[in-house]
Amino acid sequence: MERVSVIMPVRNEAASIESAVTSVLQQDWPPEALEICVVDGRSTDGTREKIMALARRDARVRLLDNPRCIIPAALNLGLRAARGPWIARLDGHGSWPPNYLRECTGWLERTSGLAVAGGAWDCVGHGWLGSAIARVVSSPLGIGNARYRTVPSQEPARAVDSVPFWVARREVFEHVGLFREDFPCHEDYEFNYRLRRAGGQVWLLPWVRARYRVRPTLGRLARQYLRYGHWKGRFLATAPGSVQPRHVIPPLWVAISLVLAGAAAAGPGGRPMAAGWAALYGAYVAAASVRLTCGRKPADWDLRSVAVLPVVLLLVHACWGLGVWSGLLRGPVRGAPPGWPGSSTEPARLETGSGATADSSSGDRATCH
Repeated sequence: MERVSVIMPVRNEAASIESAVTSVLQQDWPPEALEICVVDGRSTDGTREKIMALARRDARVRLLDNPRCIIPAALNLGLRAARGPWIARLDGHGSWPPNYLRECTGWLERTSGLAVAGGAWDCVGHGWLGSAIARVVSSPLGIGNARYRTVPSQEPARAVDSVPFWVARREVFEHVGLFREDFPCHEDYEFNYRLRRAGGQVWLLPWVRARYRVRPTLGRLARQYLRYGHWKGRFLATAPGSVQPRHVIPPLWVAISLVLAGAAAAGPGGRPMAAGWAALYGAYVAAASVRLTCGRKPADWDLRSVAVLPVVLLLVHACWGLGVWSGLLRGPVRGAPPGWPGSSTEPARLETGSGATADSSSGDRATCH
């Protein structure tokens, strides 16, 4: 089998980095044809020390430094250092089943043209709060039709917008270019959009299941979805042709809610409509919470987890919707993806509106997945 280079962008993942790396080392792939490029963004929690210990025990593990501390920079560093014709991505808070690489590469070998492939996510959380968060971010009621989060394992492969833990041949990056570092978040969707515009395909393999650890607290979840939303808004402003219905619903809900709240604050005339709107959303959240609880064994129920579901739903919807508006108001991002070193192919570009600017806000250091 050909060599696979697995790129792992990490920062402050001490709690999960060992299990993530171990899941790669345990792939049913020839050991001599596997390398792991762990690209660390100046971690401060002991992550780097754990990576160095893993590298001392297994020469297939390589530690690379990411001084910019953002995911796309880490991916580009890993891509430039990768030695294999196959390249894959796994984050520090994820893990793979032993057949992940074999299934994804096997599918791509049977597929013609430019393509990437990846498995679906099984979201897991720690404790009662993590369980509630995992349920919400795995359901269309919480995050819309992001198929890699919601698809059942028995469904067949399908072409989708994006997969986060992808596997691809090196030629894909030679043709499409590397990751845009002016998108410190949402870099995977931006890359896959360029790939699809270049005539390529993004394949989701539902029977291949990766594990993804959700954010453990409401505060971290809120910051994550504000970032998600902000960079989705920046991307929609940069590439208006990428808009889909699921991108519009939360920002529209936020806008209506703010307008009605303002009307209610301005005088009694606006209060009945605002109250009706709040009651309508409250009914949706209540019904969604019941739906997320049904189908689970009573032994798996934790009353605290059930009780916090409405809060998690509201938080995800509100933060994502507000983030999209902040990104849209900030405007498009001007720039182009860096090309593959030594490639003569001009990388695919996005359509970009006027007045676009690159962004290097303080949120760049945070991981987005």
